[in-house]
Amino acid sequence: MLKGYAFLILSSVFFLGVVIAGLFHLKQVGIHYFALLFVSGFLFAVSFLKFLWDSLRALYRDYKKFNSLPVFLFEFFASIKLAIFLMIAIGILSMLGSTYIEQNRPFEFYVNKYGPAKAEWFWKLWLNDVFHSWYYILFVALLALNLILCSYKRLPSVWKHTFSKERFQKLDEHLEKHLKPIEVKINPDKEKVIRFLQSKGFKVYAEEEGNRIYLYGEKGKYSRLGVYVVHIALLVIMAGGLIDGLFGKRGMVIVPEGARENIMTSLSQDKVYRLPFQIKVNAFHIVSYEEEAKRKGKEFKGDPKVKDAIASFESEIEIIENGRVVAKGTVAVNKPFEYGTYRIFQASYGLTGSAGYVKLSVFDRRVLPEDPQRALLGTVELRAGQVAEFKDMLLSIDRSVLNLENPEDTEHLKPALMIKVLKDGKSYDVPVIYSPELTIFAFFQLRELSDFPYIFFLEDFRPQFFSGLQVSYSPGTTLIWGGSILLVLGLVLAFYTIHRKVWARIEGNSLKISFWSHKLREEFRRSFIKDLEELGYVEKNFRER
Repeated sequence: MLKGYAFLILSSVFFLGVVIAGLFHLKQVGIHYFALLFVSGFLFAVSFLKFLWDSLRALYRDYKKFNSLPVFLFEFFASIKLAIFLMIAIGILSMLGSTYIEQNRPFEFYVNKYGPAKAEWFWKLWLNDVFHSWYYILFVALLALNLILCSYKRLPSVWKHTFSKERFQKLDEHLEKHLKPIEVKINPDKEKVIRFLQSKGFKVYAEEEGNRIYLYGEKGKYSRLGVYVVHIALLVIMAGGLIDGLFGKRGMVIVPEGARENIMTSLSQDKVYRLPFQIKVNAFHIVSYEEEAKRKGKEFKGDPKVKDAIASFESEIEIIENGRVVAKGTVAVNKPFEYGTYRIFQASYGLTGSAGYVKLSVFDRRVLPEDPQRALLGTVELRAGQVAEFKDMLLSIDRSVLNLENPEDTEHLKPALMIKVLKDGKSYDVPVIYSPELTIFAFFQLRELSDFPYIFFLEDFRPQFFSGLQVSYSPGTTLIWGGSILLVLGLVLAFYTIHRKVWARIEGNSLKISFWSHKLREEFRRSFIKDLEELGYVEKNFRER
C-alpha cells in the first residue's frame, strides 16, 4: 500500500506538471504534448484507482480491527498519509494561486488572458480566488485536525518517558539486558563519577542500595517537546490563515488629490466594502529617475533621455477615523503603509480631468491698466478640495478643464478654471484661463464681477491626479507572526538540543554505565567512550558486555 501511495504521489505530480506546462508555459501545444498528457493522465488514473481500491480494503480491515467507529476515525485522521496528501494539495494550490493565476481579477481579465474556455473553468473551480475557496479552507482545517490528533496520539508516551517519575530506572540486572552497558574499573568514588556526569551537562540523581550505588542522569529533556511546539506554531499560523481566508478583504480605493474616501471595491469588482476609516490623499507625486537619484544623494549619470522618465509614484495620505487624523505618512510603489491590520499599497494613478494645484497672481483691477507692477498684490496657491485665504477673501477651485481648446487632449495642457471667491459675505465666480488675454476677455464679459476689485492670472498649474490604492485587510496577521516566531523557537528546541540519558551502577571498583540519545546516538556513544578513556581516574581497560 505504501508503494501504491508513493506511486500515486509521483504520478499526480507528473500529471499536474504536464497540465501546468500546457496551460501557462507552452505557447503552442502539439501532438507530442497531447501524447505526454495522455501518458501522464493514464498513469495518474491507474495509480489513483489502484490506491483507492487498496485504501478501501485497508480501511475496511482497520474498521474490523478496531471494531469501533470513533477509534477508526481517530486513527484515520491522525495518519501520516493523510498529512502528506493534505500538505501536497495545499502546496499545489498555493503555487497556483501565488505564481500562475492572478487572484481576484474581474472575469473579463481571465477571458482576455486565457480565453473564454479556460476563464470559465478558472471561475467555476475558484482558481481566481484560491485562498478563499471552500476546498482550500477545508484542506487547511483538516491538516490542523491531523496535527492535533497526531500530537494527542503520541504526546502521552513521550511525556511518560521524559517527564514522569517512571523514567528514574535503576540499572539492575533486568534493565541491564536491554541497555547493554559498558563496564570499566574505577576507584570506588561516587562523587567523582557524579562530577564527571555533571561536567557533561547531565542532571544526576543518586540512590544507594546495599553495596550498590545507582546513578541516573539526563539533559536536554525539553527538546522532546520541540516537535509539539512546532505543531502548536503551525496550528497558530493556520488559524491566522483561516481567519484571513474567511474574514480578510482586498480591494481598490480610488482617491483624488485633496479628497477622502472609505469605499473599497474588491479586485474582482463584484463586491463593495465600507472601511472603518477614511483615506485622504493630500498630494500625489511622480518621481523621476533624476529625482530618485537626488533623494539618494547621488547625481544622475544615466541616459539623459530617461532622466525625466517615471521611476516611481507616491501619495501623501492621512487616515481619518471618527473625524480626526489618527495616522499619516507616504505610500509609494513597493513601500506600503500599515495601519493596524490594514496594509495600503500604491497600485495605480491617473488624471481626474480637473485642476490639482494652481498658483495665481492677484492684481488690483483698477490700478492694473495704469501701473501693472503696483497693481500686483501677491500670489496665492490653491489645491483641489482645499480653501485658501488671501487678504479679505476665501478662495477655492470650483470647476476646471485641462484643455480649453480640446477637452479630450489631456497631454497638452491649456487649462481654464472657475475660482469660487467669498468676499464680504458675497460669492463670486472668477474665471482664470491659461492665456492672460483670454482671462481679461472672460473677466469683463461677466457683469456680476463689475464690483469685484481683483483679477487673477495663472502663474502655475498642475492637473489633479487620482491615486489608486490597494487595501488589504488581514485580521490573522498577528496570529501568523506570533506562530512564525513560535515556529522558529520550536525548530531551535527540536534541532539544536538533544535529549540524552545515562544509567550507571557502582559496585565495588566496577562501574557499569549505559547511555541513550534521542538523536545522533552513535556519535554520542563514541564521544562518551572517548571521554571515559581520557579520564585520569578511569582505567582504559573497559569492555563492552
